[in-house]
Amino acid sequence: MKQLDYIHLRASVHLIKILKRKSTLVLIGGFFLIVFFRRKLVCTNVEPLLHINSVCTSFWNGVAAGNLCNELCQPEIVPSLACHNYYEKSTVFSVQWNHTNIVFKSAKKSSQTEIQNWPYTGGNFYQSENYYTNLIKTAVKLKFNISITNVEAIKLLYLYFGFKWPHKSREIENVRTLIEDNEYLALILYQRFDVFPKLVGTCGTLYAVQKLNTVSGFWHLMTLYDSHVEWIKRIKIAIKIIEFLARLESGLPEALLICNVKMNHFGMTDDFKKVMYLDLDSVHPVSIAGQITGDGSECKSHSDCDFMNCRSFCNLITLKCQHGVVNNNLQIVCERIFLGWVMSGKVMVPGLLMGPHTPHVLIELLEECANPAGEIGTPRAPATKEVGKRLHDLLVHITY
Repeated sequence: MKQLDYIHLRASVHLIKILKRKSTLVLIGGFFLIVFFRRKLVCTNVEPLLHINSVCTSFWNGVAAGNLCNELCQPEIVPSLACHNYYEKSTVFSVQWNHTNIVFKSAKKSSQTEIQNWPYTGGNFYQSENYYTNLIKTAVKLKFNISITNVEAIKLLYLYFGFKWPHKSREIENVRTLIEDNEYLALILYQRFDVFPKLVGTCGTLYAVQKLNTVSGFWHLMTLYDSHVEWIKRIKIAIKIIEFLARLESGLPEALLICNVKMNHFGMTDDFKKVMYLDLDSVHPVSIAGQITGDGSECKSHSDCDFMNCRSFCNLITLKCQHGVVNNNLQIVCERIFLGWVMSGKVMVPGLLMGPHTPHVLIELLEECANPAGEIGTPRAPATKEVGKRLHDLLVHITY
């Protein structure tokens, strides 16, 4: 009997250990699941569906407007949705729309408004159409240092031309939220330059853009094992990225800086002929980026004055951020995309152009591009056009 009790006791102890182990695994799994959702590492299609339902409810109640609302909010149509992770936006999802894939994004509500004195309450207008268009012109000047005409400002004011002034109360607040979203405004202002995806339309504070093929952010998982064919493919993508950076510096009202550079922020057109940039929340003209980094705020080190990947200097005498951006797009891309994650002078995670097929001459050129002044620590100098041309020419030569 005692032996049987001992066996039962051991079995109970063993069962308790198993349950504890499983409980621990469940808790750990639950913790990581919460982290993944909060950091947008994973997503579900329930979230975009709920967001569409919310926007459409606002549309049916006369609060939201836009050229896409009528089709998006038809009760008998259930859109084919796919959520997207790794985005800074609160809501990003793609939809099959008239046999074309488009991406919906939710406009960010700005903590610091560029549109002051926006007089609107409860559907009542206190000023004329001209007053609002002047506010929009001011906002565009402040955000992108571009002067637009009255006609261009009116186009921004009207999301849907089925309503005329003053019967526009259902869309006026939508307009304000959209105009204050850096990406939405950039899509409109630079549409004719063909550097960003095409804006399809809006519904409420949602806006839709053409869907491009995202350049993968996980090249480092395959670069050590990729074939020669894959290596050439990556070189061709790098060439297109360099050509894209050149388009950002010429032919625009002012050169643009991309201050939040990530691999999956680059998108490729279906014909594989052109790269565009997908996340425009941190895209600014050089003059505006310089105002951000040189805003006079207090600093103790140079990094205190940086705006994401756009770097600057701290005035170590006044201890104020008083300088514009000192690096450029090419330096950022060489450092973060082409070369990879560098620590203590060594590449820890290989970038797009690093792998077993990378010739030594290319490595040297990438290092010069990523750290033009050969600085110890964080590079704070622009890559020269001459280095950019040498890099482009070398990559083209390798593909032959």
